[in-house]
Amino acid sequence: MNSLQLKNSIIRKISQIDDADQLKMILEHIEPIHQKAIDRAGKIPMLSNNKSDINNDKENFNEYIKEWLKEM
Repeated sequence: MNSLQLKNSIIRKISQIDDADQLKMILEHIEPIHQKAIDRAGKIPMLSNNKSDINNDKENFNEYIKEWLKEM
């Protein structure tokens, strides 16, 4: 099964449960797993591409241009 099939299977099974206590128990198990996924996603290093520390929304391509000019 791929992840989409697994998600759909879990959703179908949970949607059939009407007992609030059982649903709370499921939520208590899902929350820590969900939080770990969020924490892990926040720690994944992204390619910074020499972004300026002053203005993080603009990339600094000076080093790439210098290397490209050296190779020409």
